[in-house]
Amino acid sequence: MKKAIRKIACNVFLLVMIFSTNAFFIQIASASEAPESVLIEKISKDYTKKFCNSIGFGLSKESAMKFSYSENKQIFKKRKGIKNIDKDLLAHKIAYSVIDNCGYQIDLYGDKSIEEFASFYLLLDENDS
Repeated sequence: MKKAIRKIACNVFLLVMIFSTNAFFIQIASASEAPESVLIEKISKDYTKKFCNSIGFGLSKESAMKFSYSENKQIFKKRKGIKNIDKDLLAHKIAYSVIDNCGYQIDLYGDKSIEEFASFYLLLDENDS
């Protein structure tokens, strides 16, 4: 009887150790990705807000993109990690956010519009560098 209880206790202890170790490594992995994804989210949200407001004020799509890009560049230029950010991921996040929030105002919708918007954003960034 004591051997059975000891065996069960050992198995439970091993399971607890395995789950706690996995949880620890998952936290480490998510912590290493967090700063870039948080920065991408902030930039995307700020860009989208500026772009949609610019469209609301009557600017063309190109003018609104250039204005929002230059404003965001000034705001985020000194942020830690901005130079290492994945530009393609940022461009697609911004494109999706813009089209989701105010794309209907300028007839942007669907995957094709997302790709076109992201490409134009990357072109702006490339020409600025």
